[in-house]
Amino acid sequence: MSTWLQGRGASPGVAVAPAFVVAPRERPDELPDAHDGDARRERRRLDEALEQAERDLRDIAEAMTTAADEGQGAIFEAHAEFVADPELASLAREAIDKGTSAEKAVRDAFDEFSGLLAASADEYLAARAADLDDARDRVVDILTGAGPAPVPTRRCVVVATDLTPSDTARLPTELIAGIACEQGSSVSHAAIIARSIGIPAVVGTSGLLETVAADTLVGVDGSTGEVVADPDEEARRDLDERAADERERRRRLASLKGEEGRTSDGRRVEVAANLNGPDAVDPAVEEGAEGSGLVRTEFLFQDRSEAPDVDLQVEQYQTILRAFPNHRVVVRTMDIGADKPLPFVDRDPEQNPALGVRGLRLGLVMPDLLRDQLRALLRARAGLRDAARLAIMFPMVSVPGELTDARRMLEEVAGEEDADLDGVEVGAMIEVPAAALAARRLAREADFLSVGTNDLLQYLFAADRLLADVAGLPDPLVPEVLGLLDRVVADAHAEGAWIGVCGEAAADPVHAAAFVGLGVDELSMSAASILEIKDLLRRVDAGRLRKAVEAAIAAPDAGRARTCVEEAIPAP
Repeated sequence: MSTWLQGRGASPGVAVAPAFVVAPRERPDELPDAHDGDARRERRRLDEALEQAERDLRDIAEAMTTAADEGQGAIFEAHAEFVADPELASLAREAIDKGTSAEKAVRDAFDEFSGLLAASADEYLAARAADLDDARDRVVDILTGAGPAPVPTRRCVVVATDLTPSDTARLPTELIAGIACEQGSSVSHAAIIARSIGIPAVVGTSGLLETVAADTLVGVDGSTGEVVADPDEEARRDLDERAADERERRRRLASLKGEEGRTSDGRRVEVAANLNGPDAVDPAVEEGAEGSGLVRTEFLFQDRSEAPDVDLQVEQYQTILRAFPNHRVVVRTMDIGADKPLPFVDRDPEQNPALGVRGLRLGLVMPDLLRDQLRALLRARAGLRDAARLAIMFPMVSVPGELTDARRMLEEVAGEEDADLDGVEVGAMIEVPAAALAARRLAREADFLSVGTNDLLQYLFAADRLLADVAGLPDPLVPEVLGLLDRVVADAHAEGAWIGVCGEAAADPVHAAAFVGLGVDELSMSAASILEIKDLLRRVDAGRLRKAVEAAIAAPDAGRARTCVEEAIPAP
């Protein structure tokens, strides 16, 4: 008999296949406390394990950067940096010299570092405290000689509590029909890999592992968030009909690649792609992206023993700018520091890096780094014809004075380069609550504002959206949040600035519809969601959505607010 479970849709589509259950690795609860007395041999074991883990992780990072477009490569590069960190190795060696085994020394050293990652607010990397455990376990597995975990050998639905970065890296994606996880969110690794390869996924499915055993036939609907275990004949017919509808939907979406984002009543809304570097350009172009609303430039700074030179940066920026002629490309300056420490940035550790010196804050206290990046952007633009329109966006802006200082720095660099700033737009991310409250004053200093929903919501609710106990709190459809965003949009427009949304919420159809109702001018998202949102736009009426959002702001709770918006979205 069919058993239906309800989770949260993380990647659209329908799949039916036998379950491949990713069980937690069997690891000993207790590692040997002490070594046999040969500290030199134990240190050699440690060094060899760290070196092997780093090599493996960099190989995975290179492969994932090519295959995925949502920061997977950056995650593994960060893992490689963890295991290569000289301070971590030093802590472990000190413990070994006192008689501790290499295995326990590694575990203790990593655990000492885990607080930094747990406190971070970065969208893809630092919010995942489990990532540090994943890197740690890789080193311990090498030391203990643990063999590789099994992988699927036939088409399957992957079923797991959640998927770690290492889990996602070893899965043969060509055999994965769908993914279902008991935990996780729309920015978990399971959701990221599902969207990157275009397969259905459901996360947050309570009771999943109690219901589904290995080889159980499983149906997954990534649009509705439903999972059905052991579907009977009626359920199979239902799933087959949904799958047929999904195939037809995808054929219809493909026809929208060359169309611009526009609502049924003619309202223009640009649909752009979030990019993690040049490797993400081709998928975005293929999906019909109208430029980029967020180019994350951290790929240039991570995994380096010294800062990237200007010439290297120019080359990388030009690759992206060439890809989007007649469109806008918004390049976010380095969002690094504190929670994402770099080898060439010498700063003391911070107790709460989520609230520390990162983003523009770091650029202003270490201006040479930021000046070189601005110099490279201006040279990249000057060296191209028929390229994208350059927009420069500063992250982690809290008060208008920071944006004033950054703009002044840009003008100084332009003077040194004899560069024309005409046509170069300057903007700020709205991801700090203080910036949302100061949007009117920020807009006077900016050509545009862009709402980073992930960090903004996380700060507003003081809740890590990847922690199960509080994951439901950060919701953009909470009436008071909608009211705040409504004010931000109005403030931007009152000062002649355009405004976009570049956070994960822009890829969610209901959230995107609400943003259109609020009056945003641009939505930027992962490439895999672009056609979905273009289709949404052509079906909705912006005027009707405006009325729906006004009702949602007056609603008693987020559930009723969601209903207000959903009722204004016509069926496909």
